[in-house]
Amino acid sequence: MLGLYLHIPFCTKICDYCDFFTIQGPARLHQEFLDLLSREMELFASRHPQVFSRVETLYLGGGTPSLLSPEQLEALFSGLATLGLPLHALRESTMEFNPESTDGERLEVATRNGVTRVSLGLQSFRPELLRAVGRSHSVEQGFAALDLLLSSGLRVNADLMFNLPGQTLEQFLEDLEKLSSYPLGHISFYGLKVDSRTRLGHRVEKGLVQIDEDLYGDMYREGVALLQSKGFDRYEVSNFARAGQESLHNLNYWRRGEYLAFGPSAHGYIDGVRYHAPERYPQWRRYVEEGCPESALSRDPVGHEEAIAEAIQLSLRTKYGLDLEELRHMGVDIPEKVVGRYVDRGFLERCGSRIALCGDGWLFMDAVVADLYSAAYSKLE
Repeated sequence: MLGLYLHIPFCTKICDYCDFFTIQGPARLHQEFLDLLSREMELFASRHPQVFSRVETLYLGGGTPSLLSPEQLEALFSGLATLGLPLHALRESTMEFNPESTDGERLEVATRNGVTRVSLGLQSFRPELLRAVGRSHSVEQGFAALDLLLSSGLRVNADLMFNLPGQTLEQFLEDLEKLSSYPLGHISFYGLKVDSRTRLGHRVEKGLVQIDEDLYGDMYREGVALLQSKGFDRYEVSNFARAGQESLHNLNYWRRGEYLAFGPSAHGYIDGVRYHAPERYPQWRRYVEEGCPESALSRDPVGHEEAIAEAIQLSLRTKYGLDLEELRHMGVDIPEKVVGRYVDRGFLERCGSRIALCGDGWLFMDAVVADLYSAAYSKLE
């Protein structure tokens, strides 16, 4: 399956924890960006004829795609259709919204142009926690946006975060209880990751903000249990869906499928090469103005060893797990004693030739993956 990701980098305000490439830029920059994005895609299409007609999933992410005006969104979708993207025949088309820029006009444009799924970044229903991480929306805006998106008839995902500064276990579970009481088909929750380069990271390093890391495990375990009791299935470490509501676009990532990506810092994967455009806006603008030379892309060919590492890492992020027989077809095997050790500890479970995380294996996923890859890699030497 071929996916398409567009990175819309603009935000009303950069959240204190955010380490993605985003711009708190003036609205007048939006049109310049869209003109450049259109040119970037047109140049790619000229070098890869008919490629857009093969796309099956679309994801408008960021940043905040809903910051674009309705007219700009209309023009963006129109340009995609001109390139051959089958807007109304895609298997899935997702657009991210933030509460402060969710309104009926933007939603109507998205729906009319084939969007079938929307994703709303809420993070918390407590005003003090929103302020603690620099979110720009209010609790009231969050509820209003959720109500509006659910009224559209589209599939709706909503995001929460946990282990925020000052957040208690009870507060997180209360947020999750509120959210899961809505008729949602998909919920995501993510543990806060503090990057030293962010504003929040600087405050943590200076001792101005404390985060109770000891709560992380309990918040994750009890959050999973709450959602499962409400009929949500954990199909990826941070993603929960009712039957048939999984994100097809994201599943394609975790299954090592191909996807095109456009916009500053956008990462793609095609023809066995992972790539990304320049990460900063001025450099990306120059890259497009110079005709998008491939020499300006950061390219990472996926060789045999990299493919094995990805197969182990990405497969084990999901409930579907890793097929050891398929791994053997790639020329490697994980020793039984290594697999058995994690099965005995309750971190892995078997189903035929597959192994999948279970219990606290989800919490210690990175360590389990690293150990399994190390064991497989030793067979390559």
